[in-house]
Amino acid sequence: MPKETFYNLDEKKKNKIIEAAKMEFTANPLRKSRVSNIIKEASIPRGSFYQYFDDLDDLYYYVIDEVFNNIHEAGTKFCDITNDIFEFAQISFEYDYKAFINDMRHQFMMNVFQSISSNAEYIVNFNKMRRDYVMGILNKMDLSNIRYTEENDLIKMYKMIQELKRFVIHKSVLDKLSIEEASKEFGWYVNTIKHGILKEE
Repeated sequence: MPKETFYNLDEKKKNKIIEAAKMEFTANPLRKSRVSNIIKEASIPRGSFYQYFDDLDDLYYYVIDEVFNNIHEAGTKFCDITNDIFEFAQISFEYDYKAFINDMRHQFMMNVFQSISSNAEYIVNFNKMRRDYVMGILNKMDLSNIRYTEENDLIKMYKMIQELKRFVIHKSVLDKLSIEEASKEFGWYVNTIKHGILKEE
C-alpha cells in the first residue's frame, strides 16, 4: 500500500502519478516497467517516488486494485436497474463491449493478467475478491426461477454468461458489428440460455 505521504498529496498530483503509472503498465507488464518512466511522466523526483511507495510493486498493486474496484463498482450499479440476472447481463453488455474495444484498456488488462499470474498470493486474493463480487451481484438478483441453489453452481452460471459475453464481443469485433448489432447478437444467446434449445412439449 502507498505510504501516508502519498495520501497526503492533493488529488491533482495523486492523479498525475496514477495516470503516469497506468501509461507505463499499459505499455509494459510489471517486470518490464520502469520507475524512471513513471517519474518522468509524472514530473516528480525519484526520491519523491520512494517517499510515496516502497517500490514499483507497491504502486503496481495499488493501481490494479483501484482498477478492479472501479470495474466492480460499475457492475454493482447495474443491480440498481434490475434484479433479473439475464437482463443484468444484457444491460451490462455495452459497458463490457466499450471496455474491450478500448485498445489502451484492453492492453492494460492483458498486461495485468500476465503480471499477476506469477504472484500466487495475489491470485488467491484476486480469486476471493472476484468470488465475493460475483456473489454480491447474485445476492441482489431474484433467483427464484433458477434451478440452481448451490453457491458454486450459481457462480458457474454467472461465469458462463460472462464467457459467452466475451465470445460475442470477440466475434463482433472480428465481424465489425456495431455495438447495437453486437448487443442484439448477445441477446440471442441470452434468450437461448434462458428459454433453452429444446421445443416445449
